[in-house]
Amino acid sequence: METKFGLLTFSTTHQAIATNELLKSKQEFETSIISTPGKISAGCGMSVRFNYSDKDAILKLLADEDLQFQNIYVGTRVGVRITYELDD
Repeated sequence: METKFGLLTFSTTHQAIATNELLKSKQEFETSIISTPGKISAGCGMSVRFNYSDKDAILKLLADEDLQFQNIYVGTRVGVRITYELDD
């Protein structure tokens, strides 16, 4: 079975923590802060994982709150294998 999720990367740890706290304060988003996977190059070692179906709403909220992030990746899990692709 294939599962897709989103991953926000950040330049600083402060950005990652602030973003996760904001998203957790909203009941409609299910997020977690994780270590940035080694396959991904990012400015800091923390990323925010989220339901990919929430991407548009999350991006709007981050823009409204002027919170910065580095990149968005789409993670795809098939069994125990996870691959990451930079989102457009």
